Amino acid sequence: MKKVLAVVLVLILAMSLLAGCGGSNSGGESSGGGESSGGEATAEKVINYSNGPQPEALDPISSNYLAYSTVEYNLWNGLARIGANGVAEPACAESYDISEDGLTWTFHLRDGLKWSDGADLTATDFAESFRYHLEPEVNARGYSLYLYVKNAEKFHNGECDWEEVGYKAPDESTVVITLENPCTYFLDIACTYVPYRLDIIEKDPNWAKNPETYITNGPFRVVKIEDQSGFYCEKNPYYYDADNVKIDKLNFLWIDDAAVELASYKNGTINVSDNLSPESEKTYADSPELFKGERIGVRYLTINTEHIPDVRVRQALAYAIDRDMLLTITGEPHNPATAFVPYGIHWGDEQWRTVADKKNGYEQVTFDLEKAKKLLEEAGYPNGEGLPTYTYICYNTNKARAQALQAMWKEIGVNIEIVGYESSTYWDVFDTEDWDIGDDGWTGDFDDPNTNLFLWEEYREVRDDGTLQDARWHNENALEYDRLLKETYKETDYETRMELFREAEKILTTDMPAIPIYFYNDTILMKPEVTGVVKSYLGHTYFAFADIEQ
Repeated sequence: MKKVLAVVLVLILAMSLLAGCGGSNSGGESSGGGESSGGEATAEKVINYSNGPQPEALDPISSNYLAYSTVEYNLWNGLARIGANGVAEPACAESYDISEDGLTWTFHLRDGLKWSDGADLTATDFAESFRYHLEPEVNARGYSLYLYVKNAEKFHNGECDWEEVGYKAPDESTVVITLENPCTYFLDIACTYVPYRLDIIEKDPNWAKNPETYITNGPFRVVKIEDQSGFYCEKNPYYYDADNVKIDKLNFLWIDDAAVELASYKNGTINVSDNLSPESEKTYADSPELFKGERIGVRYLTINTEHIPDVRVRQALAYAIDRDMLLTITGEPHNPATAFVPYGIHWGDEQWRTVADKKNGYEQVTFDLEKAKKLLEEAGYPNGEGLPTYTYICYNTNKARAQALQAMWKEIGVNIEIVGYESSTYWDVFDTEDWDIGDDGWTGDFDDPNTNLFLWEEYREVRDDGTLQDARWHNENALEYDRLLKETYKETDYETRMELFREAEKILTTDMPAIPIYFYNDTILMKPEVTGVVKSYLGHTYFAFADIEQ
């Protein structure tokens, strides 16, 4: 037997106390409940954190958005977690073993694990939660674990019984996971799946709206929920690592307007701000309170390929975008994207993007107005003549980007109608046919090209009406893309596997069911007295190791 520990690259934010800044709480509440060794009262350590508006869903089953993921990873723990040094490490599992063939991972749970209400947490909870997650009627939004666990996708599709799935609890302290293929970074994957209190969830569909039923198992637990206001949390006394959690209260505050969030940071209402406007970044450009770093995500436009079936039209839309100008207009601190695998993903010791871009036969998606016009002409639409007005959907908060794209496409004769939605309804529109181009994006979960490229696989979403993925992409190129991605799950030779990903991305950037816009950079503001926050290149912010200098 052998043991491994997968590595996640992160940047640790630990700012030391600066004189003259804030107070001991910086927007937090205070309490006289504690005393120092000298008998002096100590204030509660409170972090008030904002990452923009309230996510569409506020539970780990129906949400797959970055803003909620940060909530999830602070309220829940899986078998593993991201540690203080940014490395994936055992969490609810104290240790694990891997079989010699790399297919079987045996996790040994810690003694005395508890839910946040004090009830026992066992291996059965993990196994039954995974089964629940796979049930098609549950419509869970997370997909990636299907790809790794033996027969998980077959069970989800009704092609096998649960007994055939490689996720078992042979006793109450052991979880055994059998994979379809060896996966050296599976500990990172284990960080992303958490157990559920099924005895509550299956009885109460509104469990995530009531702190009494919002039972978790991570470093913090919910004590108050206010719709469109915030999740108010406290240190979880039943957490296995509670002795090392220094923050008394952690409040997730929903703020719709980035300008209001900046004002809230300035006046001390919040002491950690994670939804920064261009004004925020300009104001704090030279301040040690501003952190910048890569995040393994990509912003892109999803094309409804059933509505825009001609690849030349899709390519023309892509080449007509001046990404540098677009980022200047929107004031976003990101990097123009020429393909879909972002910086932060590695190919050996180098950036995957750098290695792939050096290889022959790999055309980048760049700004080329004349090429865009020529493609439209070849498609039979010179200067856009004969094309309909396309419906472009976006968040109401992203209309500046939409308007900039509208102007750029006007240059080649393509007209769009911009339709904005609130975040609570936006993604429901993707299940309809009421759009042609959609504002979209994704942040990955692990250092591997699959974390982004899996989005366009055929399995990704098969609706009742038979459509595939949000892009409805289903042609010969899509089938070849599927074949290449499926090969990567079986391939054990590292270089061969990376080449398969490169070939798949080449298809994606050529057939263009989506158009890359920019690779994410991450920015965050923190008051100087806030220390020990972990900000990963996945975009998640962890407070389990945070502290406030007093």
